[in-house]
Formats: sequence, structure tokens, C-alpha cells
Amino acid sequence: MTLPLSRAEIADFGPGQQAGPARIFPRLSILLHWLTALLVLGMFMTGVMMKQLGDGPLANELYTLHKMAGFGLLVLVLLRLAYRVAMHLAGRWRRGAGGHAVHGVLYAGLIVVPLLGWAGISDYGARAVHFGLALPSIWPEGTGYAGLLFSAHAWLAFGLIALVAVHIGIALNDYIQRGAQRL
Repeated sequence: MTLPLSRAEIADFGPGQQAGPARIFPRLSILLHWLTALLVLGMFMTGVMMKQLGDGPLANELYTLHKMAGFGLLVLVLLRLAYRVAMHLAGRWRRGAGGHAVHGVLYAGLIVVPLLGWAGISDYGARAVHFGLALPSIWPEGTGYAGLLFSAHAWLAFGLIALVAVHIGIALNDYIQRGAQRL
């Protein structure tokens, strides 16, 4: 059973979106969202595990995986933003829910956190990944800021996870307020 939308609810939808029981976002947008979510979760888990392990072959593999996935996450987020702009996709949050601000800070974090990690490995001189490849340097090597960059990367990553929890809370509230049939 679907409930009719009020004029105010219909006004909450941006250009390129549909109101009512039909899909709100295109499948590609939904796919990009969940790929981003999985990568963020994977990045956080590998980041914590590699620090807990310290040194050794497994830790080294986790570092390499973390670097490659971080670069992939950065590219995915930039593609996702470009897609949102090109398709004129706005959020579907209710007014006053804080969703727009949370999304803005989430996107900023999803760009800044990988860049800080990348700058840290550039300064540290650990840009190598598999198959003899290396990420390009975005920070001069050996300037002595690697520790500070890695520390900022870690603290902001924990902040990003907290923000993800807020995002989930807002999404659940929105889900309850709008009704389950409209997702």
C-alpha cells in the first residue's frame, strides 16, 4: 500500500527525481552509494587491523590493500559527485532533518581523509602497491610531516565513522517518517 504524498513532500524532491512509490534514485546512484559504504567500512577495518598488527607480512598486505582501496574510494567519490551534478540529483531528506549538512560534511570527509593518507604515504616514501606500481606523489617525500598527516588521517577517519552513524540515524528516521514503501 502506498500513501499519497503531500505538496510539501513533493516539493522536497529535486530535479531528476521522482516522487511517489517509484524509485527515487537511479540504480547507478544506489550502486555508487553502497559501493562507497562498503569501501568505507573496509577501509576502516583494514586501517584498524594494520595498526594493531604492527609489522609483518599480513600488516604489509593490509597497508597495500588500504592504499589501493583508499585511492579507489577517492576516485569513486569524485565520480559519484560528478554523477550527482550531471544528473541533478538532490538528497531526499526532509527539510530540517540535517541531512543536507551531513551529506556535505560526509562528502568533504570522503575526499579529505584519503588525500591525507595519500599525502602521508607520499611524505613517508611508501607509495608502492602491487605489480611494481606506485601511487603518484602528492606531497614532497621526506619533509617530516608524515606522522602529522597520518595522525590527522586517522582522527578524521574516526570522525567520518561517527558521521556515518549520524547519516544512518537520519536515514532511519527519514525511512520511518516517509514510510517503508517509498525506499
